[in-house]
Amino acid sequence: MLMNKNSTTANPYHLNGYSNRLFFGRQSLFAWLLDQTAPELTAEKPIILHGPAKIGKTAVLKQLEAGSLNPPFLGIYIDFAQLALDSLSALYWDIANVGLNTLARYNTELDTLNHTDFIADPVKALQQQFLIPTEKILHEKRPFSQTSQRRLLFLFDNTHLLLEQSNTEALPTNTLTNLHQHLTANTSAHAIFAITDLPNESTINHPALQDGLFYALPPLNEEEAVALVRQPIPFILVQDVAEYIYQITQGHPQKIHKLCHAIYEHQEQYNLSQITVADVATVHKFANPNGSNARPTYNLQGSQTVKQAFRLMRRPDFWRSRSFVFLLVAVLLLATSILLFTLAGNSPISQQVAGFFGITTSTPTAVPDPPTPIVEVALLLEPTATQTPLPTATPTSLPTDMPTMTPTASATSTATATATPDRYPSTMIRQQDGMEMVLIPAATFLMGAAEGDFSSASDERPTHEVNLHQFYIDKYEVTVEQYAAFLNRLGSYARACEGVDCAWPQELAGYTSYLAEQDIGDGSVQFFAITGFANYPINHVSWFGAQMYCESVGARLPTEAEWEYAARGTDGRIYPWGNLTPDPASDLAVFQSDSYEDMKPVNALPNGASPFGVFGMAGSLWEWTADWYNETYYSESERDNPTGPETGFARVIRGGAWPFNNQADRLRATNRNSLSPDFISSAVGFRCAHVP
Repeated sequence: MLMNKNSTTANPYHLNGYSNRLFFGRQSLFAWLLDQTAPELTAEKPIILHGPAKIGKTAVLKQLEAGSLNPPFLGIYIDFAQLALDSLSALYWDIANVGLNTLARYNTELDTLNHTDFIADPVKALQQQFLIPTEKILHEKRPFSQTSQRRLLFLFDNTHLLLEQSNTEALPTNTLTNLHQHLTANTSAHAIFAITDLPNESTINHPALQDGLFYALPPLNEEEAVALVRQPIPFILVQDVAEYIYQITQGHPQKIHKLCHAIYEHQEQYNLSQITVADVATVHKFANPNGSNARPTYNLQGSQTVKQAFRLMRRPDFWRSRSFVFLLVAVLLLATSILLFTLAGNSPISQQVAGFFGITTSTPTAVPDPPTPIVEVALLLEPTATQTPLPTATPTSLPTDMPTMTPTASATSTATATATPDRYPSTMIRQQDGMEMVLIPAATFLMGAAEGDFSSASDERPTHEVNLHQFYIDKYEVTVEQYAAFLNRLGSYARACEGVDCAWPQELAGYTSYLAEQDIGDGSVQFFAITGFANYPINHVSWFGAQMYCESVGARLPTEAEWEYAARGTDGRIYPWGNLTPDPASDLAVFQSDSYEDMKPVNALPNGASPFGVFGMAGSLWEWTADWYNETYYSESERDNPTGPETGFARVIRGGAWPFNNQADRLRATNRNSLSPDFISSAVGFRCAHVP
């Protein structure tokens, strides 16, 4: 849903009370009521409207009072919570007075009620001083075009209070039955009693209600729920946002109000231009019963020594102290060590140090024999088997689940090159950020969904042959820690990627971001991963932010064809792991979740890897690709190394994501989706590719 970032409108979703303009649906109930109150029928039985708490019973009664059954009825809303329930005379006196005031709003005046008569005989006083005079006036005021007079419709709310008084003998046990009879006997009036169902008790079996006509008020259906989400302010729904709200609230009106109230406050607080399914799930996770958002506290990543150093540097006397001299000496020694490492040559250590500080080492000299892997300036090659991403150059502490990679004797970086350019190692380590990349061999594969795949959409067809050159693709999605290092090199995220925000840190995106921003006290900021989440995939990143990151590490975003081939290989499988339809509880993918806390590190779930050993290509996060989106592109796609349409309005995303509305069909390797390149969401991340 898109929202006006400059909106100052008060939150339109009420948490308590009732709002006429936020009522939707219930037409089947109104039709049923018309059938039960037809003019030819007498009101022999009370109408009992029941359902769980906050399901909308009061809202229905208020709508009836406002004229949902107009013109046949004039509704009189009476709340037992506002009446005296200690005696019949007090009860009937209050009912008559509420009715008198209601008629006055319709410019219908009755004589003043006599309180003494209600004390002496409440039933007779109600009949003679209110019911009969009202019937007479309604008959006389009947419009010429109306064939029958308007009738009274008594709308009683919180009926359980009346039943409780009857159970305690403060009122007779048959008070409700007698009240209905006294209101409707010898009149054309009808009465509806709304009551809340009690847990593990059947309202129908209550002794005072056994003769009633029962209507169980259900939750809103999907259409009604979507209307309740959309109508208060002019939202534009992005994909399945309203549908998702309906699913997690199960159509319960009060839950919808509370959730939408919290979402609205969340949007206003962070000045968000758009709300996505993932944002809804986050707000739902942290919403308090009163509709406000909880703000969980996180321990920010970073050693205490570094934090103490920053605090020390902010002291006025620091620059004149011995501490400054010691710090300066330490920095000079570190710089000297780095320079010596850099001049030492092309060892793996020297190349990693050079890559950290942006120093380029010399290009290896090619010799014809023996053939060895090519080592490019931009990439440090270290063949591996089941290694996880290297820690990156950020000011955060290193995660414990990311062991440092060591070169093997079979493929160390040397100053030699192969005589056959198509021979490359099966994996390599990208020097700039420590990402492991997997070689995807050149091949011809069938791109698109098979004709018999009934889960597929029209934009996944026709199936067509595609020839691809070999390329490398990131084994894992880019992590929070890696992207934080990129932003630290860049200096900012705000409009820093071709005039668009690169990504949003937690301070702007909310609780579904594990990227933190902190002012270090000298006018600059530092970006780092929240403690414990350095190895989680980066999200809340725009297409421009993803593409610029890849370019900064000597790579690019994968084309749509490269992405699909890396995800499914050449055997036509449906999912990266094969054709087995996943379950949300399985160890194959993170999807169909109602909580962002279900996200996992990028190197989790090895059973869900693609045939090439690429992790996380189904679920977790949608992934940006390089291609513009065109629904009919497959019918005109190039056969060799297609790069998508030349222009467009949205970029292709692939792979499905974690939120609840991403079911198994979204995880199919052929499934296509698209987003505007400046779109930022907790459900979208990326990985990079590189052609050797």
